[in-house]
This record gives sequence, C-alpha cells and structure tokens, in this order.
Amino acid sequence: MGKRILGLDLGTNSIGWAVIDEVREKIVDAGVRIFPEGVVGKTIGSGDKEETKNATRRKHRQIRRQFYRKRLRKAKLLEVLIEQGMCPLSLEELNQWRRWDKEKKSKGLKFPNSEDFMKWIRMNPYELRERAITGTVTEQELGRIYYHLIQRRGFLSSRKGDMKESETLYDKGKPEANILPINKTLEEMGAGNQKLGQYLNTVVPKEGKPYVMKCDASGKEIRARGRYATRQMYRDEFKAIWDAQASGLGLDKRTVVYKKVRKLQGGVNSVRNQKRANVLKKEYGEDRVYFETRGKHAFLITTRDLPLKVFLAGDDNLNFKSSESVLFWQRPLRSQKGSLGNCSFEDGLPVISMNGRVHRDKDGNQLTIFQLHKDGWEDSKSMSKPELIKFIAKLNSSSDHEDPLDHVRWEKESN
Repeated sequence: MGKRILGLDLGTNSIGWAVIDEVREKIVDAGVRIFPEGVVGKTIGSGDKEETKNATRRKHRQIRRQFYRKRLRKAKLLEVLIEQGMCPLSLEELNQWRRWDKEKKSKGLKFPNSEDFMKWIRMNPYELRERAITGTVTEQELGRIYYHLIQRRGFLSSRKGDMKESETLYDKGKPEANILPINKTLEEMGAGNQKLGQYLNTVVPKEGKPYVMKCDASGKEIRARGRYATRQMYRDEFKAIWDAQASGLGLDKRTVVYKKVRKLQGGVNSVRNQKRANVLKKEYGEDRVYFETRGKHAFLITTRDLPLKVFLAGDDNLNFKSSESVLFWQRPLRSQKGSLGNCSFEDGLPVISMNGRVHRDKDGNQLTIFQLHKDGWEDSKSMSKPELIKFIAKLNSSSDHEDPLDHVRWEKESN
C-alpha cells in the first residue's frame, strides 16, 4: 500500500475530508460530515460576539436566581423590621408571601396588601432618605428607607481586581439607553457635598406639584434610576443615616436574634452530629443550640444576639463581606477548583495557572517543575556568565545528581 494523506477542512458546522494516495496520485475517497453548529447562526463569524446556544438558557437561569435571592433578602429584612416596629405588617402576612405550599404552589404566594402596609410602601423613599440625613424620621419611615436600600443597593464587582478600568460603568455609561456613568453621578453629588439619596431627591418629581421633565445640556431626560451606582455609595449613605438617627430612635441599643441553620448529614442522634452540637454549645451556650427536624431532614440551629447595625450592614466598617449584613453582603462566586484537571507533566498535580503563584511545600521546596524553572531563572540573574557556565557544566557532569522533585514523588507514594 502506498503512502496516503488525510486532508481535513474544518468548518463551523461541517468537516470535509479526503484521502489521497500520494504514490498513485489519486483521491481514494472524500466526503463531508455535517453537524449542528455550536453557536447561534446569526452570530457566526462575529468573533467575540458569537453566542452559544446555551447562552440564552444560562442568562434566564441567572435572572431567576437573582430574583430568588433578592426575594429571600427582602423577606429576611421584613421579618426584622416587623420585630423592631419599623413595618406595619404581621408575620402571618409575611409568611403567606414567603412560605411555599406544595399543594397551592405559586397560587398560594400572596404579596401583603393590607391598607397600612400599602401606605407604607407608597411613602416616597427619596424624600425620606434626604430627611433622614438632614432631619428626623419615625421608626416606620426608617424601615421604609431600609426596604428601599435592599431593593437597589448598587453595583459590586465579584472580580478580585479593580473594576475602575471599566469604561462603561465609570466613564461612558450607556448613552443609547440614557444611563449615566458612575463618575458623572459622583461629580454631581460632590458639587453639593451630598449623599446618593439626597442627590436623587433633587431629580425625582415632587409630590403635589406639576410634573416638569428635567433635562441635561444635550436635551436628554435626567432620571433617578438612569445611572450606574456603586455599593460604596449606599454604604456611605447608610452610615450617614445611622449616625443622624441613632440617638433619637435608640438604634445603638437594639439587637436582633440571629439564627443560623445548618443542614445535617445523618440523623440527630448520630455521633458526629452530637459532637458538632457539643462544640457549638461551648461557643454559643446550652440554650442557644438545638436540633430541628423538617420531614426527612435534620437541622442544627444556633442563635445569638446581634446589634441591629451589624445585622443590617455588617461590622463597624459596614463590610459587605460579612455574611451577617442583610443589606450589603454579596455571596462570593462559586469555586471552580473542582473543574481543574491534572497536569500531564506534573505527576498528577493540578494544572498550573500561569499567574505567578508560588508552588512550594511548607519547607520551601518546589512542588512543580514550573516553580523550579522560575527559581532557577531568578538565581541565574545574579550570576555572571562564567559562573553560570561553570554551574551548568557541574550539573551535567554529575552522574549521581538527584531529581529536584524527588521529594514530591516520595511524599505522594508514602501517602
């Protein structure tokens, strides 16, 4: 049999192939395999703007999760506002909206519509936010402010790096949608030394007065919600409101019973769960730890008293990273470590990300060939050329030279 060559023509939704006999200079066979393209047809050839067919499904799933988490935050806040006398609502009405009934399903969920609650909802939150900084508000008016903050709490990036390089958010905005950038809002707020709520109150129409559309120099309408805002803006405003109202309403003395629920693996009487409960009892106290069974599932619950400020906004620094902050906390992105494969060059170690991370053990020894090369490169920078040549010649002439990563393989085998 003569030498044969396989030729492939790769396309977006097909692969053409041909087999050529080089000796006989003849096409042995040829054909094409057609398959559905992996991207939306109208986006083919658009480069980075190509969309996979799962993109729409993923987008809708993300929106559903965002609505669900936002609903949980609202319900959690409303429960505390009811206990603190800051919302004219009963726990029964709240449970009718947040508790899922297997029989009634979505028809059983009913948003509260009592007369007092609807009056509370209709309060102008922008006017209240300004008055809470410059004057006084009642408990229920303050509760309405917190409910407004949890609905629109500003943008917070989940990236580890600085997001200020994002021109759309900070500098450009979206002119076609009449959405202003963050820096434009900060500039207008700084001109009057205002917090976000104070500035937005100058933009929204006034109650009881004829509507007058406010426009900028280019003739575009100025809207309260037509702008990007950061989480930090809302944290600064929360602090200003708290400082102004704390003494008058006695906010610093108020506490909230914070309950944490842990789902258990196994039964309540298992040795592992009992040991876990005993550890928590030493930390929280005997009367603060208890088991609860819901159907087939068991839960271990702990309670503790938190200052109202900590529950609403986290620690004294209003840290959004505190999971106790119902207003500002944001769940970190899910770890993708489990999706990492093993490097084929590193004896089963995870694949190496080329981001400058150090791969060493507790004794300082290199864990990867990549780290060994990096260390060698750094050492070579301080050597003169004759020293470097002499060092390399010594390594090459040594017959009993150890593999520098032998300690890694030995540790793995011993384990």
